[in-house]
Amino acid sequence: MRTEHHARAGLPAVAEETICRHAGRLLGLSSSLHSEIDLVARLEKGLSVKVLEALRSRIGLTDEEIYELIGSRRTLERRTALGQPLSSEEADRAVRIARIVAQAQQVFAARPAYVQEWLRAPQAALGDRAPLRALKSESGARAVEEILLGIEHGFFA
Repeated sequence: MRTEHHARAGLPAVAEETICRHAGRLLGLSSSLHSEIDLVARLEKGLSVKVLEALRSRIGLTDEEIYELIGSRRTLERRTALGQPLSSEEADRAVRIARIVAQAQQVFAARPAYVQEWLRAPQAALGDRAPLRALKSESGARAVEEILLGIEHGFFA
C-alpha cells in the first residue's frame, strides 16, 4: 500500500518495507539492507559522515539536534573536514534515530506530516520529554519504541 505522499516523493510506503530497510534509506545507505544482520555488517564497516546530511534532508533534523543526539559540533565538523567516518558510538546513535523515525513513519503512515510534530512534542509517557530528545540514550529509545508499539496496537491515543 503506497501513500500519496510516498508516491509523490518517489519513496515506497514504510509498511511495504522492514523498519531496518527504511532506516537504511533514511541514512542514505544502499537498499541492500534486508535485515538487522545486514545493518550490523554495514556498521562494522563504518558509516560515513554523509549520513548526517541524509538525516538532515530525509528526517528534517536540525544541526543542533544532530549535535545534541549524535556528537559535538566540533567533533562532527572535524570528521566532515577530514573525511573521517563516524565513530562506532556516533554511528549507533545515527542508526538509533533512523530506526525510531522509520518506526514512527510506519505507525503514522496515514498522517506523514504528523511524524515531525510528534517527535518534537512532549509526551506524558516520557516524563514530558519529546521523543526525539529521549533518543539520547538506548533506554530512552526503547521507551519511545514501546510508546509507538502501544499507539500501533491501539493502547495510546
